[in-house]
Amino acid sequence: MAPQRLFVLIAGNFFVATSFLSVGGLLSDISSSLQIPIEQAGLLIAAFGIAAAVCAPTLATLGSRIDRRKLLTGSMAICALANLLAALSQSYEHLMLARVLAAVTSAVYTPQVAATLSMLTPEKERAPVLAKLMVGWSVGSVLGNPISVLIASVSSWRMSFAFIGVASAVIALFIWRSVPPNVMVPPLNWVRWFQVLRSPALRWLTAATALTNVGGAVMMSYIAPIVKAVQGIAGAALALLLFTAGAGALLGNLLSVRMVRRFGATLVAYRCNITSATMLLLWPLFSFWAATIYVAQFLWSLGSSGFPAVQQARLVAVAPMLAAATIALNSSVTYLGMAVGASIGATAWPLVPPRFMSWVGFVFVVAALACSVLGDRAAKRETIAI
Repeated sequence: MAPQRLFVLIAGNFFVATSFLSVGGLLSDISSSLQIPIEQAGLLIAAFGIAAAVCAPTLATLGSRIDRRKLLTGSMAICALANLLAALSQSYEHLMLARVLAAVTSAVYTPQVAATLSMLTPEKERAPVLAKLMVGWSVGSVLGNPISVLIASVSSWRMSFAFIGVASAVIALFIWRSVPPNVMVPPLNWVRWFQVLRSPALRWLTAATALTNVGGAVMMSYIAPIVKAVQGIAGAALALLLFTAGAGALLGNLLSVRMVRRFGATLVAYRCNITSATMLLLWPLFSFWAATIYVAQFLWSLGSSGFPAVQQARLVAVAPMLAAATIALNSSVTYLGMAVGASIGATAWPLVPPRFMSWVGFVFVVAALACSVLGDRAAKRETIAI
């Protein structure tokens, strides 16, 4: 795999994740600007996630016969357009429509770029390459957020969306130049989806993905109002907090790539879930001091950020020829989990003290770990015939 090609595709994942999760850090600004409650602004995250969850398997099937260069470039172009429309939106309804359009990018790019690389990469190199690819998404999910907050703190939330839109347009041009023409994946049809759904291993692993993201989103979707409520962290201090978490995510992903080679994707996935559960359980203790909140977010990101990459590698290992379907489904439940987590957070916000919101997420991450273990046991028992 040419390093420059992989770098461009990683950059695409970074801005797809930034596009999705930037709203979490901008909730307070959007709420104030559009004069809507925080929980209503949070529904922008839920709507995005639901739209992406519905579109991912649908567009994976419809797009399986499209040349990968055209598909990936087109999805990033839509990301650019959607974020520019968000920057220009004049009402909550207009912003909601722009966010739903942006969901198309997330539904297509992240799963299909992984499926494309799985076709271009030898089997022995596949897991580390997929792990490197998802570094972009994982780091974007944390580092892209503080970049958006920082831009908003010196300008406005609209400029944050404009930045993502312009950057996505530039990445789309580089993708067109980097991906070779006439790269195709095996066509998807109902038979292949049936093979995915009838596999206990794939069902359990997909459930683990969904529950992991529910648990994380309960907390991260509302991190800005949570830390503002408990310690008054906002503006530049919030951006610094998210940058601190981003540094942990970057280091955690780099360590995960190395650990996959040594210990395998399954053990790394276990480590990610255990770390996430531990930090969610202990977060209320860290929240009594502003400085220790920064420590908590760094450690949480360090230990848990590698999960998306290794989970994709686990799914591909179970059924390599079903990669286009399994990764699309995994992406779908990732966004669905985040949408459900954001919705649960909106419901819990008036009922649960901000300091203890993390405990709501803890329950789901523990359930995810149980599903992950069951999925690994099932994978050892089954062989999927293609």
